[in-house]
Parts: sequence; structure tokens; C-alpha cells
Amino acid sequence: MKNTKGYKIFNFVMKIISWCIMTILILIGLFLITYIAINKYYQAKGENSPIGLYTIISGSMTPNINVYDVVFVLKKDPEDIQKGDIVSYYSEKTQIFGTTPVTHRVVEKFNTNNGITFRTKGDANPTVDNEIIKSDRVIGTVRFIIPGLGRLQFFLASKAGWLIVILIPALGIIIYDIIKLLKLIQVKNKMQEVNEITNEEIKEEQPSEDKKELKEKNETQE
Repeated sequence: MKNTKGYKIFNFVMKIISWCIMTILILIGLFLITYIAINKYYQAKGENSPIGLYTIISGSMTPNINVYDVVFVLKKDPEDIQKGDIVSYYSEKTQIFGTTPVTHRVVEKFNTNNGITFRTKGDANPTVDNEIIKSDRVIGTVRFIIPGLGRLQFFLASKAGWLIVILIPALGIIIYDIIKLLKLIQVKNKMQEVNEITNEEIKEEQPSEDKKELKEKNETQE
């Protein structure tokens, strides 16, 4: 009885965990599908996507944005970008930053004959950035931050991460199937026991052939 109760509790907890994981994965999947679809759509049009997800790899914006945080960036009209906004942009200093976007705070905004430009600064940096950012290099402004998500990204990119991503779900499925199989075997054994008991009872209730013959003889003699 105790084992059955413990199994039911364990099964209930496993179902809750499974549903929670499934819900989270579905939400993440829908978000990523939407994100990829939007990016593909704008790529097909030959335009830059209005949204972006970028992992922070330096501590220049701490403590507001930390290393391995992921920022969600949404395109914004340069006219609407103001001093104090956090923007992601592609630096012209490719020898330093490469093709990785820089995420810094706007400290100055200039209206020039060649368009709007910005000067930025990392919150943790002692001085402002030397580079003047042209508006066409600005991806957008940071709308929200997902703390630490980049750790998961880097981990999944590693061999160990891929192995765990494959092994954990596989082990979970195997364990669930084993538990299910053991339960079926237990039910089958109980059914066999019940059938054996029923057959024994039926045999005991039915008169033997010898008893039948003796009864028939007695009735004939009478």
C-alpha cells in the first residue's frame, strides 16, 4: 500500500515537472520561431530586421547589464532616440569589435548636415567612447534584458551542452517508459493472481466426475 501511494505521488510530481518543462519549451519555441520568421522576412526584402537578441560579452555596462545577459533590441527611429537610452550598434572599429554589436548608453546626440549621430558610453567605463556613431549603424534601443541567458547559450554551444541536451530528455523518456512497463507488469501479475483464484474457486464448486457417477448410480438403484 505504501509503495503504491509513493508511486502515485512520484508519478504526479513527474507529470507536473514534465508539463512545466513542456510549457516553457513551447513558449521558447514559439518566441524563437517568431524571431527567426521576422528576421527571414526582412532579409528577403533586403532590409535589416527591426528586432535582435544579443549576448553581452563585456562588463562595460555593469551593474545594469552584466556579462552573459541577453538584450532584446527593437528598432527605433533615430529622431526618437534620446540621451540616456541604451542602444546596440555596429562599431566602425571592426579591428576591435569585429561584427559583434556594441551595447552602450547614449550620452550625447547631434543633428548634423549628414544626419543624426550619437556619442555613447559604457556605464562602467570611466570615459566616453571615442567613436561618433552614425544613425545608420544603430540597430535599435534595448527594450528588456534577460539575465544570464547567455550562459545557457554558450553552454549549449559546447560539446558537453549538446550531450546533456540530448541525454537528459532521453534518460527521462527511458525512466518514464521503465516505470510504465513495471506498472503494466504489476497489473498483469495481479490479474493472473485473480484469475488463478477464480479458477480454483470454480473447481471447488464443481462436483468431480466420480461424484457425478456415484450420484447417478444411486438415483438408478432407487
